[in-house]
Amino acid sequence: MSDITFPIEFIGGSRDGEIIDATAAPDYYEVLVDGGSKEIYERQNDEPPFVYVQIGYAENETWK
Repeated sequence: MSDITFPIEFIGGSRDGEIIDATAAPDYYEVLVDGGSKEIYERQNDEPPFVYVQIGYAENETWK
């Protein structure tokens, strides 16, 4: 049995316009970028296709 996937689209940041297939859609999504920092994306809707908009950066801490 295969996992169900759905599209996630990123807006802003280094992944602007990128669409990936995912099996989960958390409220926040962290993306590692050059230099070890993270871009923070926030989910904007509750049904696929999910849209994530970049809302900031983090260094070593986890976004909450």
